[in-house]
Amino acid sequence: MSNEFTRSFPRDFVWGAATASYQIEGAANEDGRGESVWDRFCATPGKVRNGETGATACDFYTATATTSR
Repeated sequence: MSNEFTRSFPRDFVWGAATASYQIEGAANEDGRGESVWDRFCATPGKVRNGETGATACDFYTATATTSR
């Protein structure tokens, strides 16, 4: 690969990442979870493109429950 397309970061560069439980967990109706403000917002027609919600999201909650047994 040509060096003109190679980039490097300083040695003290610190990588980070963030997300919200609504984007990851899913499980909107599991184990007594109540409706959140995001559940209500996403259920309001016209608020979210394509009417998508976090009801399933990445479904981490269910995936973790089935793999940790």
